[in-house]
Amino acid sequence: MGDSTVINVTDLIDRRPLGSLQIRILLLCGLAALLDGLDLQSIGLAAPAMIATLHVAPRAFAAVFSAALLGLMLGAFVLGPLGDRIGRKPILIVSVLTFGLFTLGTAFVGDMQSLLVMRFLTGLGLGGAMPSFISLAAEALPHHRRTVLISVVWAGFPLGGVLGGLLASRIIPAFGWPSVFVVGGMLPLLLALVLLTALPESISFLVARNTAPARIAALLGRLTGTAPPAATRFVLADHLAQNVSVMRLFSEGRGTGTLLLWATYFLIFLMLVTNSAWSPTLLHVAGIEVQQSGLAMASFNLGSVVGTSLVGLLIHRFGPYLTLTLLFLASALSMSAVGYAAPSVAMIIGLETLVGLFLGAGSSGLIALAPIYYPVAIRATGVGWATTLGRFGSFCGPLAIGSLVAGAWGLGVIYAALGAPALLAAGLIAAFGLAANAAQGTMAHLTAHEARAAAPETDTSRAV
Repeated sequence: MGDSTVINVTDLIDRRPLGSLQIRILLLCGLAALLDGLDLQSIGLAAPAMIATLHVAPRAFAAVFSAALLGLMLGAFVLGPLGDRIGRKPILIVSVLTFGLFTLGTAFVGDMQSLLVMRFLTGLGLGGAMPSFISLAAEALPHHRRTVLISVVWAGFPLGGVLGGLLASRIIPAFGWPSVFVVGGMLPLLLALVLLTALPESISFLVARNTAPARIAALLGRLTGTAPPAATRFVLADHLAQNVSVMRLFSEGRGTGTLLLWATYFLIFLMLVTNSAWSPTLLHVAGIEVQQSGLAMASFNLGSVVGTSLVGLLIHRFGPYLTLTLLFLASALSMSAVGYAAPSVAMIIGLETLVGLFLGAGSSGLIALAPIYYPVAIRATGVGWATTLGRFGSFCGPLAIGSLVAGAWGLGVIYAALGAPALLAAGLIAAFGLAANAAQGTMAHLTAHEARAAAPETDTSRAV
């Protein structure tokens, strides 16, 4: 083995143009994200009819919304890490099969208890799918295109919301609420079959797990168009720290910024999911039918797709902190106005489009902040904890709005309460900018100190 060729897989992928297999991986991962968004929007639009059929109070449906989000949190914790042990592809397939089967099972529930179980188990699958398809996509892409192309994959989520809104507005009135879960369950099952045959395993995972060189060489050849020599040893450029303590996120001047980032994730993802889940039910109480609320939710998600596409340009032009502060302020104003626009369908659709545009752009920009803020050695831990706080906000939001519905608060007050977190997030992100700048100053000082300490000492009279 002494004369074997060493190939750095990461560097080779970075030097090669995007190939057809990488585009296929992006497309398949984007489809998984799309079905995730479709599921979230479908339960929101089916809720008014389900409330009537199952004879439950609207306020009790908050538990249904949060059951799936609780499952999503646990699925990410349990199934996500398994992807590092047994592979991204098998976990993604199992996760897609899980949320497909239990979405399909939701169509046949007859009581509240069964519905809660089905939504929780659906959430487990969704939670396992998200980290798997993001990892698969990221590890197949050249570094200089990774951020943009991962944003394209994430755009599948609001695009799924668009399709879910349009689909539900058509088939629920015609075939009843179970129809949306039959369609929403069959599509993931079909996707799982496609993933089984068309999706390769992550090349980084195979190298990290010391898989047979022949298998790595074959996949690398398909990814890069370069056939490695017969005797080859494969390595990765990045050797990231394992089992990083969460306390590292509070070291070297990052403590305040970490807390501010967590709080902002909590507030923004609370709004995103709660609006999609509760709005059809709230608008139904205001006399707006499912076809019209479906169009409003499709417009919200379409605005989010556009916002996700534009935020990179805005951040490049104006910087992340000013851009996100203004986007969150605009999100607060537009969301608060929705409740006062009823019963004007045109006004609601227009405002929901603006909410999607501002909040979608703001949340996508927020997702990009954590990887920028944390250094490579603790980046995965930093992103993981911030995302967890966002999911916790998604879990709490529907319950909070349910308590307002139970208190018989008016539509204007409820939407104002739903917009308020973005107002607070605007202040937090401005403060985060100050904390991030302070942390960078601390890191620059530490780096300079380490460089001086490591430099060879030429003056023996100077203290070390």
